[in-house]
Amino acid sequence: MGCSQVKPAKSQSRNKSVTFKDPPVDFIEPNPKAAFVLPIQTIRTPENGLYPPKPPKTRRREIIPDDSMFSSLDEHALKAPKSVDGSVETLGRYLTKPAKNDMDKCRLFYRWITNNISYDTAAMFQGRRKPLDAESVLKLKTSVCAGYANLFSALCSYAEITVQKISGYAKGYNYNPESQFEYGHATTHSWNAVHVDGEWRFVDCTWGAGNCDEFKKFHFDYHDHFFFMNPELFIFTHFPYESDIQMATAWQLLDEPWSLDKFNSHIKPSMKAIEWGIDFVSHLSNVVFTNAVSVFELKSNGTDLCVLNGELLAEKGDTNKTYSYAYKSGPCDYKIVVRPPSIGKYTLRILANTTDDDDAFLLVSYVIKCLSTDGLVRAFPYHWGLWGPIGCLSDYGLILKDTCPLIVTDTGEIQIKLFTNKEIEASSRLSHAENLVRDSDDYVMTEINGGHLLTRARLPKEGYYKLQIMAKLNDDNYKTIITYLLGSKQMLPVVNKLPKCYKAAREFKCCLLEPLTYELPRNTKIRVRLKCSQNLSLVLKKQTLKVERSDDVWDFVSATPNAGEKFCISGKLINSNNVGSTYKGLYEFSII
Repeated sequence: MGCSQVKPAKSQSRNKSVTFKDPPVDFIEPNPKAAFVLPIQTIRTPENGLYPPKPPKTRRREIIPDDSMFSSLDEHALKAPKSVDGSVETLGRYLTKPAKNDMDKCRLFYRWITNNISYDTAAMFQGRRKPLDAESVLKLKTSVCAGYANLFSALCSYAEITVQKISGYAKGYNYNPESQFEYGHATTHSWNAVHVDGEWRFVDCTWGAGNCDEFKKFHFDYHDHFFFMNPELFIFTHFPYESDIQMATAWQLLDEPWSLDKFNSHIKPSMKAIEWGIDFVSHLSNVVFTNAVSVFELKSNGTDLCVLNGELLAEKGDTNKTYSYAYKSGPCDYKIVVRPPSIGKYTLRILANTTDDDDAFLLVSYVIKCLSTDGLVRAFPYHWGLWGPIGCLSDYGLILKDTCPLIVTDTGEIQIKLFTNKEIEASSRLSHAENLVRDSDDYVMTEINGGHLLTRARLPKEGYYKLQIMAKLNDDNYKTIITYLLGSKQMLPVVNKLPKCYKAAREFKCCLLEPLTYELPRNTKIRVRLKCSQNLSLVLKKQTLKVERSDDVWDFVSATPNAGEKFCISGKLINSNNVGSTYKGLYEFSII
């Protein structure tokens, strides 16, 4: 049975909203004297033949390449007048008019039910039970899972389609991965299987209809994928359980059926994860034991994720700090690195979106049990989205070989050199995760020289930093094209700020070799060296300098002014006729 949960992320440092979708389940009371669930019913065809449960030979995509193929059928079902839903027979007669085959009929039944039958939250949460037979459900327009399944079965029987109602365990509303299903427990859900074109297919009208929010209120929220879902996906959340265990196992429709232990321990992908075709590669158990760090890997099948975050929540207490980061490790591969700050129990929610939006949807949730840590664990900078390069990095003429965004230094110095084959303007920003560094942008400098984009960064305090490299093409606005996660293992006694680098230095393709400190001593002779392959004229305080050039390195010596003044190097390009434009500022220093 499906119901959704929508709530904002509870964090002062985050202004993004997070959407959680989680269908609820029923608790069907067992018969203490006989079976533990509703007994399985043998459904026979009109010819009195029996179709035993067997795995389908074809996948959903083979018979339903795109759900839009049902658009005209769906429209017919959604436009059904109220006059036709007085009985199963009149409704079935109306719905099947445009159907060309049994799959069409099943789709029409599924779409009408998911649009017209609301989930009975009063029955589920308050125990106010109502009749669950098909005619009663049709009249009341509300039910729990058994009523949804009964109505679908009745419509299929009217259309002479072989159908099976199945009961079992489902990972739905308020599912707790540490709470185990056990044989003998009351079953929690009912769904259907239909025999169409010689193969059994799953249908779950309840979960296809919508979701319940955190206030236990039902919301219609239609889902296509619970119509004829492949058994290997269905088993993630649906486990058949009947008095005949062998027969119940057969209704998994799997070549290699799961045990209940495997079902209990396996992760529960969200409806969005299934819809987007997300494969969880590394961690398939919903409870993860870790020492210091864990790396979660997932793969997308045709869906590009623009946002991916791992939200680590402590069992006790609340924190705004971030202890995970995510990045794209391959064309369809992603990694989420998680480092719990201390020993204890956590919940890890992996959130994603296919657009760079303020919303993210839950993909999967884990229980993390951290057994040990690697000393003091520093928080990562908060970042909404994927670390590393944007998807269209090649548009800026940049090539990035290593996709891992993490760079750790022992010296406090980091240099990043990227090849570029286009004329771009670039800049950079630096920020400390815990805001321990004032004027942090003074510790980063970006230049373009020799077909390379060169970014230098100095990290004055230990911990992690976010480095954003921004660029623009032509007259476009600046856009962050790469986001690095920088780490410093120790606090250095003295870390000098970097010189200010102006736009003209990148325009002229200059690279400063020395001095590489922003603050220079007063009234002192300073040697200045910069690299540039173009013909330059350099000045200091509008006075021509005696500059030597060797192998594209420009070299001169000048005395610094008094304390408190600025030491600015300006330049202009000189053409073949020894004519140049106006002078522009290249680099600036402060005199102390």
